[in-house]
Amino acid sequence: MSKPKIDKNIQIPTEILPKLLTPSEMRMIKNRFQIVNLLEDRLSIRSIAKELKVGTDTVVRVIRLTEIKGFKKKTPRFKIKSSTPWIFGKSND
Repeated sequence: MSKPKIDKNIQIPTEILPKLLTPSEMRMIKNRFQIVNLLEDRLSIRSIAKELKVGTDTVVRVIRLTEIKGFKKKTPRFKIKSSTPWIFGKSND
């Protein structure tokens, strides 16, 4: 017997999210949202990490997610370079 098909394009009301997510998950979502906003303001990876007190790997992970999900198409001024020379200690700041 096959699984029933479920519509995955559902709209989740924002007021229900805090009830469904743990405090840690809510904090991660807020951090991701702040990272996206700071990326739109063209801040560097290091400055975003420093300002939000997260690791550069967290910022890079959000960049990768936005690239995969096609987030750039929704926000025209959202331009991210994929080159990562800063990983090896070379800063563009």
